[in-house]
Amino acid sequence: MSTLAKKDLKVRLNKNVNNSIIVTPILDFDSQVNQIGIDCRLGNQFITFKTQNIDSIDIKSLSNLQVNASNIQEEVVVPFRDHFILHPQNMVLGSTLEYIGLPEDIEASIEGRSSWARYGLIIATAVSIDPGFKGCITLELANVSNIPIKLYPGMRIGQLICRKTSTEVKYVNKKYNYPIGPEVSKLHSDNDILFFVKNA
Repeated sequence: MSTLAKKDLKVRLNKNVNNSIIVTPILDFDSQVNQIGIDCRLGNQFITFKTQNIDSIDIKSLSNLQVNASNIQEEVVVPFRDHFILHPQNMVLGSTLEYIGLPEDIEASIEGRSSWARYGLIIATAVSIDPGFKGCITLELANVSNIPIKLYPGMRIGQLICRKTSTEVKYVNKKYNYPIGPEVSKLHSDNDILFFVKNA
């Protein structure tokens, strides 16, 4: 795979062609598109854990937890110009403000900004975003410092790195389709979960 540089990104970004890379909205093209990536901003929806309602995440009972997801997680919407406080040693699900659409010959990843990492904010997501994916990308935001961090919707949170694949890849039978905000885990749908449930 080869990483797309700024020149390549400009040629394929938000064009009215089949192999276009879609990233929208881009609020400031010159500052968001850099030498090897596209800066993405934080959306205003978050999913938090209701720790008072659960003693553990147990793989044997994930199928039951999914039915009662509202008992263990809740969505919080933060108005723009306001903030979300991420407390030390806590994790929350957020998402990119941008809706992202990848063509079938582009694989991508979101990498956290080192400037935020130096304050203890870790931005993790799937190692790879498959070709053909469309939607907002869910981010696992963790505060590993000992000081609360204020998260402002719209702030630059990470960088989208795009890589060209050797051949085109169809996006089929995937768990996460067209999300418009953060999505909860669908680990319960893994086939090997049945082994644990049957042998519980």
